[in-house]
Amino acid sequence: MPHSSVRPEVVLLITQVDFSHPDIRTRPYHRDGRPFTRAERDLLVTFTPEEKAAAKAQIQLEAEWQRELDEMQDAFVDLLMKYFAKLPKGSVVDDAVAIMTDEDYAEFERLAEIVTAEDTLEYRALYEEN
Repeated sequence: MPHSSVRPEVVLLITQVDFSHPDIRTRPYHRDGRPFTRAERDLLVTFTPEEKAAAKAQIQLEAEWQRELDEMQDAFVDLLMKYFAKLPKGSVVDDAVAIMTDEDYAEFERLAEIVTAEDTLEYRALYEEN
């Protein structure tokens, strides 16, 4: 099997760079605001054209995934609002679900699993014991 010239750790670092950070000209920062460590900077400056291309492709995939997730979140809210419009003020999601058509309920179930997955993973990472 041929040896890959693409180092995953370098691709990952490139995808984590916050190119819009106000101090980007003096040092790289992660998208979460942390400055890169000296070791990370030393590794980052060794990237190859192949690693840059792989990082660009990954960033594009992540952006596409985020757009799709945003669209699903909007569809989820729109679906709920369709039913909240029929309910009295102070109603909760369970009230909306109770009056959904079978078709809308199936869509609600599908979308709920998708749009809450990230929150669920974050919750589990923070609060579940290993």
